[in-house]
Amino acid sequence: MTFRPLLDIILSMKHICMLVSICLLLCACAKPAQQSENTYESADFTAAVISDLHYTCTPSEFNSIVALEPLGKEVMDALIAQVIDLDCDALILTGDNTNNGKEEDVRELAAKLQKVRDAGIEVIMTAGNHDYGAGSMVPYEQYFLPLLEMDEKDESSFSYVKKTHGIMVFAMDDSHREDSSGYYPEKTMRWLSDQLAKASASKSPVLFLSHHNLISGIESPMYRSYLIQNEGLVNMLKEAGVRLCMSGHQHNQAVYEHEGMYEILSGMPFSNAHTFGILTIDEEGVSYKTEEIDLKKYGEEGLAEKADEFIARQSEAFNSTFVRLCEESGVSEEDKKEILDLISRFFDASSRGILKQEAADLHNDPAYDKMQQVLWDKNYGPWIEELLKNPPMDGSSLQFHW
Repeated sequence: MTFRPLLDIILSMKHICMLVSICLLLCACAKPAQQSENTYESADFTAAVISDLHYTCTPSEFNSIVALEPLGKEVMDALIAQVIDLDCDALILTGDNTNNGKEEDVRELAAKLQKVRDAGIEVIMTAGNHDYGAGSMVPYEQYFLPLLEMDEKDESSFSYVKKTHGIMVFAMDDSHREDSSGYYPEKTMRWLSDQLAKASASKSPVLFLSHHNLISGIESPMYRSYLIQNEGLVNMLKEAGVRLCMSGHQHNQAVYEHEGMYEILSGMPFSNAHTFGILTIDEEGVSYKTEEIDLKKYGEEGLAEKADEFIARQSEAFNSTFVRLCEESGVSEEDKKEILDLISRFFDASSRGILKQEAADLHNDPAYDKMQQVLWDKNYGPWIEELLKNPPMDGSSLQFHW
C-alpha cells in the first residue's frame, strides 16, 4: 500500500476546506541511554513562534485550504498586538512568510513586522519555498533582511546565526536555490559545520530553525518529501549537541523526538485553529506551548465573529466531501450518520491533541469498519489507520531539560 503525504491529500482537495488543522503530535520515544546530558551556559529566552503565514495583501474571497486568508491583514494585526503585549524577546517565523514572494506582499508584511521591532522585540526569520515563489529573491532581501540582526551570515544563502539571551539561533535558509527546496548547498553545509563548532566550544545551547523538516516522520515514507534532503545533516546536529529544532511546511502543529533530538512544527495561524507557539529556554531547560490568537481582545470589532463565519464555511465544505463519499458508496442513512460522527470525532481528537487517548475507542467503534469501506481507496482510510495504530502524543506542548 502506498500512502500519499498528508499535505498532498490536503492540497488535492482544492474544492473543500479542512475542518481542523490536523495535529501530528509528540512521538512516544524515550531518550536513548547513550546520550548524556550536556552542560550549557545559562540562558533566558522567550519567543512567540509562527510559521506558514502565506501572507498576501490581495486575498481571495474564500480560501478552501486557509480559512482565514480573506481576513489575513486583520488577523495578522491582532497577532502582532498580542505578541507585543506578551513582551517576548523575539518573534520567530519559520518560512513561507508570504504566499509567493511578490514585492507588494513582502513589503506589507515587513511593515507589520517593523511594529514588532519598534516594540523592542527581535524578529528572527527563515525563508520557505513560497517566499521565492515569484522567482525572485530581491524583495526578501530588500524588505526582510533589514529587520534581522545577524551575527554570522552565510555567503551562499540567507542562513544566519543570531546570538541572543544566552542561546545561539541558527536561522537556516533551505529554499534558496531556485531549482529546488529543502536542500543546503555544499558551501552552506561547510559554513553550518563551522558555526556549530563555535557554538559547541562556547557551550551555548542551539536553537535550529528551518522551513523544511528534519526529523518529522523521519522513519515514514509518508513524510519523506518534507524533510531537508542533505545526507548526514541530522547526525551533524546531534554530534554538535543540538537538542531543539523548529520548522513548519506541513501547516500542522506537531512535535517529534528522534534519538534525543526534538523538533517542533508550527501550524498555520490563518487556519481554523489560529494558534501560535510560546517558547521558553532557561536554566530549567525548554518549555513550549501553543496559544490561540485572541481575536476578540486584540482584533478589530467583529473580527472574531467574521472568523467564525469563514471557519463554519470551511467546516461545511469539508463535511460535504465525506457526505458525498458515503452517498457514492451506497450506505444507508443510519450508517452514514454513524460514519460521519466517527470521522468528526477523529478530526476533533486530532485538533485537540488527544488522539493517543482516543485512538482505541475510535478504532473499536462499531462504525469503524463501515467507515474504512467508504474511505479506504480514497487515501483517507489508510492514513487514518496509520495514525490510529501509531498515535502521536500531545503536540501543543513540550518540556525537557537540556
